[in-house]
Amino acid sequence: MKKAKTKKTLKSEPTKKKTASKAKLDPTSQNRIIKLINSSLNIDEVLHLSMKLMEKTLSATASSILLHDPETNELKFYLATGAKKEILKVIRMPADKGVAGRSFQTGRTLLIPDAAKSSFFYKKVDDKTKFVTKNLIATPLPIRGKRIGVLEVLNKAQGTFSKQDEKKLKNMAAEISIAIDNARLYDEVKRAYIDSMLNMSKAEIYRDVDTGKHIERCGEYALRLAPEFGIPEKEHENLRVSMMMHDIGKIAIPDAILLKPGRLDDAEMEVMKTHATKGGEILGQAPLLQLAVDIATCHHEKWDGSGYPKGLSGNNIPIEARIVSICDVFDALISVRPYKDAWPVDEALAHIKNESGKHFDPDLVNCFLSISNQIIKYNRKHQDTEAY
Repeated sequence: MKKAKTKKTLKSEPTKKKTASKAKLDPTSQNRIIKLINSSLNIDEVLHLSMKLMEKTLSATASSILLHDPETNELKFYLATGAKKEILKVIRMPADKGVAGRSFQTGRTLLIPDAAKSSFFYKKVDDKTKFVTKNLIATPLPIRGKRIGVLEVLNKAQGTFSKQDEKKLKNMAAEISIAIDNARLYDEVKRAYIDSMLNMSKAEIYRDVDTGKHIERCGEYALRLAPEFGIPEKEHENLRVSMMMHDIGKIAIPDAILLKPGRLDDAEMEVMKTHATKGGEILGQAPLLQLAVDIATCHHEKWDGSGYPKGLSGNNIPIEARIVSICDVFDALISVRPYKDAWPVDEALAHIKNESGKHFDPDLVNCFLSISNQIIKYNRKHQDTEAY
């Protein structure tokens, strides 16, 4: 009865026929979504943009991606749009409940024209979010013969979803599944590579025991400076991990030079300087750690262009490398080394100030000095444990 009425209305009202035509996911829109998915490995941003475009072309008012947690056998909202998206982030539902659960269990795409009348509808989610689900389509997310979750669109702007909408959503679910799987594989490879590089960095630390907790302290200093220079919070962990690998090139420096209990002569210093280039070469064997490569290669560059290995100057030096440089130098100055005593903090801060515009970025110097009390406090709580 309802389907017949809808067809009749569309024939008698040209304006609604035009609206229905717009609701189809045309090839151009589908290609735009596929291009978005393939454009970046920042999976959350890409999927969010894809979902918004999908909603627009299907005239849906909300959408969500639910992923299966095999440990708890629950579906959790990985991403959601609409007014209730923040609440949904903490909601889980049994993997055999609701329209999403039914779709996940059976592997079928389900078109529900009236949610209130569906025997599959799981009202508890609406009760918790105060959202009113009127109609929806749910389709499984397939990966290599298995289902990893469910893609949903909810509440058609006018009328209910059609079989054409159902078909288009199913096609897009296949693309989104591939994107999620690629991102997961990428994360696994990246994590394994980072772990191997960190283990190599730790090996370098154990050779050069006088550095102690130097790397950890510098990472903490860097995180205090990062927000002041436009580095978003989501990049902070990447900065911290990359910072920990900044001297990885020292693993290629001979012990006679690295562990020399005194100042290096000119020839030895030239060998020591190669650790920056070698660090970039070690980390650059895979394109997963570009930030770590930039830091390892450029943390000895100077604002005035007198540093090494490339003689970069000013803003040509990556901001992350500039941050690491000032943190690295300050912590080294106030730490004991085989060839020197620790500098008094006031003298070290005076040196940092004096090197503004020469060794260091002037804006970074001002920021560093403004938070120096925090940095000194952290330093005193995390001193090296070795006795000198």
